[in-house]
Amino acid sequence: MVPTNEPMRCFAMRVDHLPSGQPDTNGLEWFLNEAVGENQWMMTTDWLFTDPPEVAEHGHTVPVLVPEEVAVRLLLTDLEGPTQRVVCDHPVVGAEGRRWRHISFIARPNDQGQGRFPWELAHG
Repeated sequence: MVPTNEPMRCFAMRVDHLPSGQPDTNGLEWFLNEAVGENQWMMTTDWLFTDPPEVAEHGHTVPVLVPEEVAVRLLLTDLEGPTQRVVCDHPVVGAEGRRWRHISFIARPNDQGQGRFPWELAHG
């Protein structure tokens, strides 16, 4: 399957940290699977392409990439919960999108040498 260039959004999502200092992503992964479905999101534990929200104001966050078609569902599911995880979001364009695609290739190398997002693999 050829990678697509469908619109995407990057969400800053609150996450707790383990005593080791690493993000505790288990609860966030469960929430994302419930909110938008498995293979409909991609997360890194470091802010690689944009500056993170201020920790003092918003707590620790990680970037989560989703196709734009599920972004509203993510926001609405978050608003229905007892605590909100979404801090902010922005459209992913240009170089940031290419960088995310490169990270997807590093996470899932293939013989074609093209990064594919989880939702592209799930629908291909």
